[in-house]
Parts: sequence; C-alpha cells; structure tokens
Amino acid sequence: MLLAFMKKDILHLLRDKKEVILLIAMPFILITILGFALGTTMKEESGLNIAVGTVDHGDLFEQVDLFKEWMRNHNIPEAVIEQMAEAAEQSSLPEILVDEVMIEELPDLITVTEEENLSASLDSDEYAAVLFFPKNYRLEAWKHQFFEEEEGIEKFEIYLNEEKGLEANILSGIVENFTDQMRLYTVLAKESQMMNQSTPDFASLSAIQGEVATMEGEEPINSFEYFAIGMSVMFALYVVSFVASYAFQEKSTFVYNRILLANVSPFIYGTSKWISAVLVTFLQLCALFGLSKLIYNVSWPNLFSFLTITLMLSLAVGSITVLITAMNYRLETERVSTMFSGFLVSVLAFLGGSFIPWDGLSESMWKLGAFTPNGAAMQGYLHVLKGGALHEVSHHLWTLGVMSLLILLLAVSLFPKRRSI
Repeated sequence: MLLAFMKKDILHLLRDKKEVILLIAMPFILITILGFALGTTMKEESGLNIAVGTVDHGDLFEQVDLFKEWMRNHNIPEAVIEQMAEAAEQSSLPEILVDEVMIEELPDLITVTEEENLSASLDSDEYAAVLFFPKNYRLEAWKHQFFEEEEGIEKFEIYLNEEKGLEANILSGIVENFTDQMRLYTVLAKESQMMNQSTPDFASLSAIQGEVATMEGEEPINSFEYFAIGMSVMFALYVVSFVASYAFQEKSTFVYNRILLANVSPFIYGTSKWISAVLVTFLQLCALFGLSKLIYNVSWPNLFSFLTITLMLSLAVGSITVLITAMNYRLETERVSTMFSGFLVSVLAFLGGSFIPWDGLSESMWKLGAFTPNGAAMQGYLHVLKGGALHEVSHHLWTLGVMSLLILLLAVSLFPKRRSI
C-alpha cells in the first residue's frame, strides 16, 4: 500500500508540467542568469586589494637597546643577552607582520600605508583595518615572550572597518594565523636558549606553516558553483508546497476519506507523503547538480559527501512536508502551503544565503543561516565543494537530522487521527 501511494505521487508530479518547470527548469534558469550576471563581481573578489593603515609609535633598534639594558639590570649574563637580543630582533612582530608578510609577500592583496595619527586613520573610510603599535610594545612583548614578565605588558591593536566586512575579515584571518605562528616561534626560541642552541629562523618556520595551510586550504568558489548550490537548496523547499497541496486536494475530493474507509492508517498515509517528498527532493537535487556538472562543470571532489548532504536535506524537506500537510488538514485550508511557498521559502532562502554570500559579509547572518535547513545544507555543500572533508561539516548534518526529527514529531502530533476526519 505504501509503495502504491508513493507511485501515485510520483506519477502526479510527472503529469504536472508546471511543477516540473518550477522544480527543475526555473532554478537552472536562475543559476544561468545569476552566474553570468555576478560572475565578474565574484572574479573581482579574487583580485581584491585591502587597504591597511599602520600607526607605529615605536622603533626597533631603540627597543632592542632598551631590552638589553633591562636584561643587564636583571643580572642576565652578557652572552645570553646577545642571544636574546638577536632572537628579539628576529621575532619583532611589527617588522615581520607589516614589512615581510603584508608588503613583501602579499603586495597584490594588501596595500599598506604608514600613518602618524591614530585618530585620523580611524576616521578615514579608505582603510579596511588599522594596526596600532604602542611605543613600548616591542619591549614589553619580548619581556613577556622570553621571561614571562606580565607587569606593564602592552598589546598591539587592530581596528576593523565594519563597512568593509569582506576585506576586514580576510585581514583579521591573516593576522590571526600570523600570531599563531609567532606563538610557536616563541616556544621554539625558548627551548633553543635552554638547550644552548641557535635560535630558529622565523622565516623558515613561516614558510613551513604556509605550506601546510596551502595543502589543507580550500579551492575558491566561482559564481556558477555558488548559485548552483544556492538555487538548488532554495527550490528544494518548493517540494513541500507541491506535495502538501496535492495532499489537501486529495482531502477536498474525498480521496483521503476513501483511503481511511479502506482501513488504511493515517500513519501509513502520512509516511507515504514523507517518503514521496524525500524521494522527489533527492531526485530534484541530483538532476540540478547533474545539469550543473554537464553545462557549467560544477564538480564534486567527493561524491559520497555530496550524496550524504543531499539525503539529509531531503529528509528535512520530507519532515516539513508532513508538517505543512498536517496543518492544512487541521485548519481545513490550503493557505498554509500557499504561505510557505509564497513567503517562507523566500525568507529561508535569504537567511540561508541563496542570494547573498553571508560568509564574507556578516558573521552573525552566516551563523543564523546555519539553523535553517537550506542554510545548513548550503554551508555543508560549499565546504565539501571547496575540498573539505565530510566530518568537518558534521555539525550541519546534525542540525539537519535533529531538525528533521523534531519537525516530524510535531507533524505526527498535529496530523488528524481517524476519528477527527
């Protein structure tokens, strides 16, 4: 009986040309339009140039001399003082971060401008970020690094321009990665001094770390890949209104009553709608991504990861379908399906990032989108498409799984029992 119900739903979909166009043709048309329209914009982001202002009130050689004097006042042996001074000079964060990393290694990405006045720099809309190094920052940093001196420690500050969210986030990531390398260098330098060995060169350490980051990095996403995912997860939600509306038509034409008279449990009927929605969504997504592969070369590095995320999204769509069906039956109206397809799908698509790449614009919106079924699936798809592993998106899979279960339980509680019909 269950298979017969599922076959009936699939045949109804195939006969309904409007629904086929909505579920398959329409998203692919949008992928094409948005891919071509925004392709140039997304390519320009790869050639992004980040303007950074630096305000440095200190001087390297003056601070090295003060560091030597401080060590002599603390009765440090002269031989150790020279070694420490050499290590300090090599690990001076402002020189390495600004001069070597930003100016020498990333000239195509970052443009650095030296400023004298911090307030004037912060008032300028030109900079995505401003780095500020206090006068005695180097001295206090070395005292903390090599002697764990906590008193009087000063920190450098990075001011991010919220109006340039993408550039600011990129720069913040560069600085964070660099400071992590600096902490590792500090540990190695201390160990070298204790074992009376030469201090390791920070440049070689940085090169090793850079190689690891490249090996574990992610491939960039182009416009067609992004919108293939965005439009597919969005239009997967339209399966809900299709199946739920068809179910209400069955109730309006007394088909559902005849099914109950045939001694078929409402649970079996509801289960058939859930499985039908899951199957239709899964086939729809496979068809859309298959067409995207053939025409726009949207390739998945790991087919198993793709199929796993697709299945989890399909399960969530199936659960939402049963819930909307139950609400239609309870309220004796098809307006719930209409409102879902006409309003809620657009809201979920907006929050989930189908039209706007929240990742580079708003961290809060990106996190919020992960709690929508389409957003969780989209973030999982994007990570896998970039070359990420499936276990790295397990939290998105858990979100979809838990969401599916909770919505399904709610749908079962709302679904009218035999005596209510």
